[in-house]
Amino acid sequence: MEKFKAHNRLSQTLTYAPGGATDAMKPMDAIRYSTGARLPRLDMSLLKQLEDPFHRYDLSSRTVTHDERQALQESARNTYRPANAPAWLKHDRQVLRFSAYFQEPVAENPRENFRVRHCVVMYHLEDGTMSVQEPKTENSGLRQGNMVRRHRMSRPDSEGGGFYTHEDLFVGANINIYSHVYRLTDCDAFTRDYYGRALGRSQPEAEEPPLDSFRASQVGTSIAPRSSRSQGVAEAQEYNEIYAGGSRKNQKLEQYLLNDRKVLKFKCFWDDPTRYGARMYYTLHYYLADDSVEILENLARNSGRDPYPVFWRRAPLRKNPHVAPAPGMIEPAAILYKPEDFMVGYFIDVHRRHLYLYDCDEFTRDFYRSHLGLEQDGQEIKHPPPVHTKLAPPPHVGFGAPEDSLASCLHLTPRPPRRNINKLMRDSDKILRFEARMSSGSKDETHRRFVVAAYPADDHVAVWEQRQRNSGHAEGKFALKSRKQNSATGTWFTCSDFRVGEVVEINSTPFFLSNADEATWQFMEEYCQEFPSSDADLVASKLGRLREDLQRGGLIPLDQLRQLAEEKLGIFLSTHELVTLSRAFGEPGLSVDAKLLANQERLN
Repeated sequence: MEKFKAHNRLSQTLTYAPGGATDAMKPMDAIRYSTGARLPRLDMSLLKQLEDPFHRYDLSSRTVTHDERQALQESARNTYRPANAPAWLKHDRQVLRFSAYFQEPVAENPRENFRVRHCVVMYHLEDGTMSVQEPKTENSGLRQGNMVRRHRMSRPDSEGGGFYTHEDLFVGANINIYSHVYRLTDCDAFTRDYYGRALGRSQPEAEEPPLDSFRASQVGTSIAPRSSRSQGVAEAQEYNEIYAGGSRKNQKLEQYLLNDRKVLKFKCFWDDPTRYGARMYYTLHYYLADDSVEILENLARNSGRDPYPVFWRRAPLRKNPHVAPAPGMIEPAAILYKPEDFMVGYFIDVHRRHLYLYDCDEFTRDFYRSHLGLEQDGQEIKHPPPVHTKLAPPPHVGFGAPEDSLASCLHLTPRPPRRNINKLMRDSDKILRFEARMSSGSKDETHRRFVVAAYPADDHVAVWEQRQRNSGHAEGKFALKSRKQNSATGTWFTCSDFRVGEVVEINSTPFFLSNADEATWQFMEEYCQEFPSSDADLVASKLGRLREDLQRGGLIPLDQLRQLAEEKLGIFLSTHELVTLSRAFGEPGLSVDAKLLANQERLN
């Protein structure tokens, strides 16, 4: 007779009975425990009383009114929780969580025959379902995650059959789920509190899961220090192993598996010292998987630079960069940058650019704090103010005046430089003449006399040498009329730069201006706003506190006046200013004190 397969239908277990919704598959004790009290029982005496049809006219007790009955219905309808809450409501979102492990066999491996896999067993109190999950581990090569979906787990027939309940779960127990034996090793704080409060029993102490051979090799091994063998011996040994049939070793495989997708991030900048350079900001990435470095440029909007943000393509960064001038030459051993070389507040050298590290991210700080015991603190960097760099004008080509060469750079069509026509018309026939002698310090040059002429119309300067008998030097032009540059200020000479008693350098020759003609004195006194040393009122205002001494003593020599002003007022009067006072307030016809000029020449 043919054996038919039993009908394994999924029956409905949710039923409604006095006290609320119940689970028909649960025994009565479980229902009592979930509701917190025994189910209400019917009073048979009330049924016998209802058999009499005249029970409605029994006035021994007060009859409930319509309004009271309506209020009771409304209060029952608006009640949030019933008096005897069902399990699906009382234990909503309450889960018992256990830590467990199971042993997985490993075949065809001489180093291990099993692997311990850790997982989490969760029991849902609302419906008695269970689930098993394994936490995911990066680059494990295993299919992890949800191992057994949530449903009611069947207990093996050897253990009595039925389904697993919360009473079967405790630390140290072995549960068999689909031919996998899970050992419960620990539980969370809520699970321990639930068992102690609801069932009146405590969970045992946590167990330490066993350590398989693979995990023991990872935890127990340490990198042994390398012997001081030469590189040639190591390469020869590796060649012999490969020639004998061995495989090439991948020494960086472990580093890659441990540090994959772990990147140190630094912020840095470089100040370009060139003419049109500015501060350039970069982001430096150090990949722990293969000790490679990547540097990206942080370009601002409208920076005018090419949109190629990669400054250093990802590759090992050497401290000793080397370029072989010819192929086949021996290259020195590479010295690479390591994590300990990147410190905030220090410089690194990349293509002769000194990059300054000023900040890093939180992962980088945690890495240095946990592995190297160093603290990486960020620094506040102030951006330098923008500086507009102007092009320097080209040098004078030699034709015409320097303004002519500059005019060809300012406009496409060269224009003649503008001139002060009023000044040219007013001072075209005026010349400032100064008597001068060389101040080089050579005795052979002291007897030579010169005339220095300054032209107010165009600020040109010319020098003539006067005739001296038996001097050995011919009279005539010493310096042609042209614009001369003042070596002291770096600008062109103007008429206000020439003062009696001063030394001026013309054509690399120092001249001491000892005197000036009467027309020159009158011109400077007339235009005293351009020649402050020739303004008698301005110079006299400096000697305001010496007025009583000057009035009491009458006329005073210029040397004595200079000494008195320096001792009492701390003011040094130049020779030109003293001559201005002598011309304005001194005796008529006395313009220059010979003794004063001699002393001034000696000092210079």
